[in-house]
Amino acid sequence: MASRGKPSLWRYWGYGVLAVLLLSLGNNAVGPGIYGVLVGLLIIFVLFQAPVYCGAINRKRGGVVEFCRNNSTGLVLGCHLRQHKWQKFGRDWWTLGWRDKTRGIWTGASAKLATVSGVVGTVTGIIGVFK
Repeated sequence: MASRGKPSLWRYWGYGVLAVLLLSLGNNAVGPGIYGVLVGLLIIFVLFQAPVYCGAINRKRGGVVEFCRNNSTGLVLGCHLRQHKWQKFGRDWWTLGWRDKTRGIWTGASAKLATVSGVVGTVTGIIGVFK
């Protein structure tokens, strides 16, 4: 089957940025400006481009919340459905409890990897800036 659009490996470019961040931590030649740029790129990747499940709220039934399982890009954006595009960051973000807010970032292996990568990359960047 022929692939359409960008090569599939390009979708994971942010994990390469994380690897560079982790490998450059012990290197004194890398300055704080480069760490800031790398952390900024990693956060953009995790929030807007990492391949994850949508996780937007489909419906609420008797106190049980059901989440969308379509493919999506980034922890903030939704899937191809118009109502889900900004729903995860929009009105429902401010009305839900913390348990329901964080459930979407742990919906699958790819979302867990994106979340952990964002946290590890940010902590690594902060350590690199202050070393």
